[in-house]
Amino acid sequence: RVDHERIRDVGPDRAASEWLLRCGALVRYQGSPRWQRDYNGLPTGPLGKYKIEAINATDSCIMYRGFDYLDGLEHVTDIKLEKCMYIQDECLQRLSETSNLQKSLQRLEIISCGNVTDKGILALHKLRNLQYLYLSDLPGIRQKETTFHVLQQALPNLELELDLE
Repeated sequence: RVDHERIRDVGPDRAASEWLLRCGALVRYQGSPRWQRDYNGLPTGPLGKYKIEAINATDSCIMYRGFDYLDGLEHVTDIKLEKCMYIQDECLQRLSETSNLQKSLQRLEIISCGNVTDKGILALHKLRNLQYLYLSDLPGIRQKETTFHVLQQALPNLELELDLE
């Protein structure tokens, strides 16, 4: 359950960091080369000092129910979803409808997320600043050519890298 009071009290980046780390994901803040992986080691400081720039959700249990935490994030340029068993089409739709992510997200990797289908990939067309999309080991994608053609038409500057068989 999303704690909207917590988001208001500590700011969107801190609240999202807490949720992501609790779920087993990693975050990287603007201006920092290292990944934050320890919930108890989350940096403290003035409200809004640490802005999430990248999310690595490899092997994490993030799911649709928590995606409200992503709404207030304004600086996320890079998201990696790998082996996320709870990520499905609705998550990708929700991601692409998040107005801040539509503006900031530049790189997205979706790897070995078995519940993702063509519908979820097509929903990504709303991420208008997406420059790079890597898709690998997604058995739910059945209409590869059509899906990628539609996506390329919607996002002509997108570099699409595929490793799908």
